[in-house]
Amino acid sequence: MTIKEYTVVVTAAAPFKDNERNATQDVKLKIPDRLEREGRPTINVIKFPFDFRNFITDMDIIPKLWNHEKKVYDEDCEQDEKIYIDAILHMGITSNGQWQVEKRARRDGYDWVGDDDKPLPKHNGGKGGRWEGLPEILTPAFNVDKIVEQLEKNLPRTLFFHHPAERGTEKDVEDSAKIAVSVITSMIDQIEDL
Repeated sequence: MTIKEYTVVVTAAAPFKDNERNATQDVKLKIPDRLEREGRPTINVIKFPFDFRNFITDMDIIPKLWNHEKKVYDEDCEQDEKIYIDAILHMGITSNGQWQVEKRARRDGYDWVGDDDKPLPKHNGGKGGRWEGLPEILTPAFNVDKIVEQLEKNLPRTLFFHHPAERGTEKDVEDSAKIAVSVITSMIDQIEDL
């Protein structure tokens, strides 16, 4: 009998705007490749080898993360190898000095220019738009409040995971990796409860 194992992809962001370094790159590397849980299935962590930049072209990568092609994650694998991804955790940074949970993503209304000097389209959801047919506000399938509650039990006073930009010490990175492990475990716990 094969025991189910889960697979979670972790992505991070490259430096952008005035940030010379993005500590999420280091946090991603500190997360263990396998999360063993007593009496529960193992969680395999794939650290996506590409760090997202603040470029419009990087948005084209996102759908590929879900296409089940192992080549997206491992260039050395066989061409037709498949992989099933149970969840993805993306880590970014924030400038407010604390970890944060992002509960929703807006499809439209971005009025800024990326680091490639190209403006983001203000209306992605319209006819022919990059995210045509998607809802105006995208929310995760996870109960984010429950994840935060679990984090607060395990790591008091921690909110979540936009890593504070100014916290780049080795200890800060290790603390963030622990938070990421807790978030990943909470995500999979919710999947198992479905």
